[in-house]
Amino acid sequence: MVIRATQGRTAVAARSFVIWGEEHFKKRRVAAAEKLYQRARGLVERNLGQQHPMMAEVLECYSELLLRTNCQAEAIAMKSRSKAIWRAYGARFCRTHIQAHSIPRHWTEREASD
Repeated sequence: MVIRATQGRTAVAARSFVIWGEEHFKKRRVAAAEKLYQRARGLVERNLGQQHPMMAEVLECYSELLLRTNCQAEAIAMKSRSKAIWRAYGARFCRTHIQAHSIPRHWTEREASD
């Protein structure tokens, strides 16, 4: 997949909003975090499209906030949409999926010890 310069900047900006949203959420600033997630979501939808892997990252993080603030129905819908995007783009190449589903360290150590 070829990434144009504007797409790269959009992805960086959206990821920055997500990171700041996570920081605000850790400090229990839920309203500020939600605004940042919404801003990231809008940015990605307008510039990269609703099926872009960056959208999956935004939706995953936003769904965590919603889940912890008792908005289960919306959180579940976002999470399932995120999973569908990951499946469509070959999740093994995406940063968030690799971190969430990494190979346990002891598996690789055990193979190396033989």
